[in-house]
Amino acid sequence: MSQPDTIVPDPDSPGRALVPIETSAPVPAVPARPLATFLVQLIDGPDGGLRPSRRHRSQVASACYAAGGDR
Repeated sequence: MSQPDTIVPDPDSPGRALVPIETSAPVPAVPARPLATFLVQLIDGPDGGLRPSRRHRSQVASACYAAGGDR
């Protein structure tokens, strides 16, 4: 059932949309090396070896604590 007296808005007039119709700022580009900061956390020391696992570090710290030493 149509409403003949309903006004059709002009397509160029501002509407009452709940979301913006215009395009926002361009989407930022994905960094070329997204995992770089994560991998830096895994490197241990200047020799570039991988950092020991958290389990291994916890075992070493527990053994050191049990022996009464300071890490």
